[in-house]
This record gives sequence, C-alpha cells and structure tokens, in this order.
Amino acid sequence: MATERQIGSALSRVLLGRRDPEDAKRCELNAYILSKLKRWNAPKSVRGWEAWAKDVRKRLLRDVYFKGLPLGMTRLKPRVVWGKVIETGRGYRIRKVRFEGYPGMWIPSLLYEPTNLRGKVPAVLNPNGHHIGGKAMDYKQARCINLAKRGMLALNTEFIGMGELSMNRDHYRIGHMDLCGVAGVSVFYLAMSRALDLLLSHGHCDPTRVAMTGLSGGGWQTAVLASTDERITTIVPVAGHSPAWQRVGCAEDIGDLEQAPVDLCTVADYDLMTALFAPRPTLLIYNLRDDCCFRSRRTRVSVYNPVRPVYERLGVGDRIAFHENTDPGTHNYEADNRRQLYRWLNTHFGMDTPDGDLPFEDELLSERDLNVGLPQNNASMLTLAQEQADKISHRAIRSKPTISKTRKKIAEIIVLRRNRIRAERLTRNNQAEHLRLHLGTDWTVPVTRFRGRGTPTVVIGDGGRKGAAQRVSQLGSSGRPVIAADIYGTGESAYPNGLHMSLSMTGERPLGVMVGQILDVSQWAGKRVDLHATGPVSSFAGLTAAALKPSCFSSLYVDGLVESLKRLIETPVSYLDAVPLFCFGLLKVTDVSQLIDLCEGLPIEWRNRGPVYSAARG
Repeated sequence: MATERQIGSALSRVLLGRRDPEDAKRCELNAYILSKLKRWNAPKSVRGWEAWAKDVRKRLLRDVYFKGLPLGMTRLKPRVVWGKVIETGRGYRIRKVRFEGYPGMWIPSLLYEPTNLRGKVPAVLNPNGHHIGGKAMDYKQARCINLAKRGMLALNTEFIGMGELSMNRDHYRIGHMDLCGVAGVSVFYLAMSRALDLLLSHGHCDPTRVAMTGLSGGGWQTAVLASTDERITTIVPVAGHSPAWQRVGCAEDIGDLEQAPVDLCTVADYDLMTALFAPRPTLLIYNLRDDCCFRSRRTRVSVYNPVRPVYERLGVGDRIAFHENTDPGTHNYEADNRRQLYRWLNTHFGMDTPDGDLPFEDELLSERDLNVGLPQNNASMLTLAQEQADKISHRAIRSKPTISKTRKKIAEIIVLRRNRIRAERLTRNNQAEHLRLHLGTDWTVPVTRFRGRGTPTVVIGDGGRKGAAQRVSQLGSSGRPVIAADIYGTGESAYPNGLHMSLSMTGERPLGVMVGQILDVSQWAGKRVDLHATGPVSSFAGLTAAALKPSCFSSLYVDGLVESLKRLIETPVSYLDAVPLFCFGLLKVTDVSQLIDLCEGLPIEWRNRGPVYSAARG
C-alpha cells in the first residue's frame, strides 16, 4: 500500500476534466436544474384565463406556501394591538400597531394616515426589503409620508429579520421548519397576508384601490402576495423577483431561502406568477446597474417580455409597463422610482397629485422614534421550528411490513434517484486508478480506487476525497481495496448553496441525489461493501443509504453523525452548513434511531459512541 503522503497526493488529483473544477460543477448542476425547469410562454388564447389562474393560485398556496400548515390556520384573522399615535402636524399621523402574523409571532408596523379622512380612499401596502433599518429606512419613510400627503393610507410593515424583528436575521432558518414538514415560507406569507387584512379593515380603505409596492425583499413580497391574492388591485414590485430558470446561472439573483421555496417550480416559476397579476395594473421597476440583484437587462427578458402578451390578449396592454431606473441605477427606491409609483397610482387610482416627492426630509424619524414594541416572548423562526419538532415522536421499528412501508416513505420524502453507471478510467498505476463514474446522463462522480483483495470499502466524506487520506491509509493497511468517491455535495462534486436551493425548487432533494449516488457507487464497487462516511452530512446520507438497502453493505462506519435530526434545530446547525439534511418533512417520517432500526442488524460502528444495535437486535 502507498504511504499516506502518496495517498494524499492521489486523492488531491482533479478528475472533472478542467483546471478550474468550479466551472465543470456549475455546468453539470445547472444543466440538471434547467432540465427540470420550463420557461413559461403566454398562451395564444386567453379564453378561460380567470379559471386557469384561479387553479394555479390554489395550487401555489396548497402545495408551496401553506404546505404542511394545520387546517384552519390560514383562515384566522390577525390579532391586532394599536399603540401610540405620532401627530406630525404635517397633514398626516403615524399610528403604531402590531399584529400577529403567524401564531406567536407579532409584526410591528406603522400606519401613515391622512389627518382629515373622508369617505373611501386608496391604500398602499409597503413591505420592507433586506435592509437592517427595516421600516425606519429613509427611502421607505419618504414613500409612506408622500402617499399619506396625497390622501392615501400607507401601511409600513416590518420584514422578518429586519428592524425590530432582527432576531430572525437568518432567513435560512426557514429550513428548520421545512425539516419538520411545515413550510417555513408560510411564516413570511402569512405575515404579509395579514398585513393586507389589517389594511383592508380600515374604515376608510377603498377595497377597489389597493396597491402593494416594495424594494428587494419588499418587491419579492409584492410579487408573491399579488400573484395569489386578488385583493391587491395595483402592483408595483421593485427589483424583487425573476424566474428560477434565469437565476440558476446568475448566483446573485438566487436570493434567500424564502425566495427559493421548496417545490415552487413544480407549480409555477416567477414568470408565470407575474402573469397571474393580469389583468390588474402592473408596473415592473428594475435598475440598470443594480449592485444587488435582478438587473434590468435580465429581467426585461425573463419577466416583462413573457408576460406582456397576456395583457395584450386580454385587451389591457396599457395596464403593464416596465421602468428601467438609471438614476442612480443601483439597488434603490429613490426619487426616480418613487416618481414612477406616484404617476402609476395617479393613472390607475384616478388621482391628480404632484409628479415628484412632496417635502419630507425634515420629517424623517429615528428607529427609536418608530419602534412599536413587541411581547418579550415574541416567536422567532427557530422557536417556531422547535415547537414543530417537539410535536414529532417516533417509535422503534420492529415488524417487516412497517419496515417496508417506512423505507418507501423515506425514499419518497427524499425523492431518491438511482442511475446506471458507466465507468471511465483516466489513469492507472500499480497502486491506484482514477475514474469518472458517469451516473446516467446527469452526474459525474470522481473516484480514486486503491488496489487490494477482499470486500471493498467505499469512503465518502464531507471533505471529499482530498480530506480522506488518513482514513484511506488506515483502511488500506488491511490489504483490501478502498474506493474514495466525491459524491454529490462533497469534494469536487460540491456546489454553491444557492444551487442546492434551486434544485429543491424543482421538486428534487439534495439528500435524495446524495443517497442515490452512495447506493449507485456502492453497487458498482461490489455486491456488498463496507461503507465509511465522515462528517455530519455524509454520515447521515450513508446511514440513510444503508437503511434503504442494507443488503448492499457488509458494515457501516460513521464519524460525525448527529444523534437526532432534532439537534439541527436545538443547537442550532446552520442551514448552509448541512443543506441536504434540511430535507422537507424528513423528521416527520424518520430520525437517526429509526434509520438504525431499518439497517436490520447491519454491523454499525459510530465513532466515539458505544455499540450500535437496531430494534431487531436490541
């Protein structure tokens, strides 16, 4: 057997065919994701448009935004607590208010209200984006002040993770709720939906003239709520969305986890969701030199161009427009973009107000001035996930029918994918050979095989082949063959986290791809193999593979395995550190102890732990 240094050198060799493997990785995963996505094209006839759109909205709510929610939760009316009123003496007042967006989570908000209200007046919902200052951002205050001075109600809502809700800064904790089988994005959706409930409940709100507008994450909220809730009659998202098929090749556009929810594209991508705005007046605003995301040159092609024909075929082509901001052209909702909003509202609300901003500069207030205040125990994304996890319990698996049924459920929940393998030998010497394993037409797994006799050992790890030199050296000293593989998500087959999210949008699951590759590589390596997995993700994936197909393995060694998926929430573990483990609904179906039971007596060594027995043996 070679020395550990020689082994390390062999395992460090790049096998994906390019000196910059990042390009190869991106191309392969991009191609796989794009094969699952479809660009939406406007129908040649819009006959039955309303019925078709209604059905898509229903499926978006049922299968994406409300997935896993208890029945009846979506019908609850928000609890509302009104607070202090700030009398500005400038023709409007600011009323502090908080409402319960999701049970236990209160959302602080500000209602900008004209002083002398008579009859019904237009109303505008103003969600925030990804700015730490939240509802106190100067551009947001400027807009709401101007709307109130023009005689409109303007509700300024805090975005989860910003301002007074900064304890939720990590939006990736959506994944912790997803793990429990409840869509984490539902917390975001219900917060904006109930803000709209609050606005519409105002005695002076004209329900026929209700607009929604926001920048960045506020633009995303505008797009999502407007696509599914027809109570919004006029729509002005600013630099907030584009379809997934455009984003996979443009990492800066992928966004946070709420913008890439699990299974979204199995129902509708953002181009189709934008089409659901029709026939309501829609002004799409994007920025020429946006220094965050969604530049106008990309979104004109991916958002506006596909949707405009729908408006034209409905006979309302004048109700959709695209504005490209050039001053300043960066990620903004400054004077020019606000001017476009005022003009659009004048046109479609039948108003006659000034073209640009009314004076506001000396009326801006500090975050402290605008703080609404929240209950001491206000829920966070993490506490909501903990509540869901606490409700889940599992029993030991003892009967064969239950074992078979549980395996089927696990395979379904992780969306297990299996492939035929074609091996391509690259180089070979007396001690080792390098190969590319082509799994179907989609994936390439780099493999280094060290010679020996007897039962093969397959080695996988979160650090990939390069990080396995010591382990391979130890195993090789026995004289048996050792195969080190960079399965999906590891080593040369690691991918940017944003692409994992895009994969989940298509209905696939990173864990399912990973487990499928472990099984594929193991069956290629021999009829029965020893499997050695290192790291939290690879260890869990390896255990899952052994639980689904124990006949493929002679033994299992795991190093770094979490003792329960609940630890991901209790610790908590960052979503970005273990993306495949945050598989939607996995905790509802199984956990580590149940997976061990499914191994049916397979010898398992768990590093730094005592003997491991399944229910059948114990």
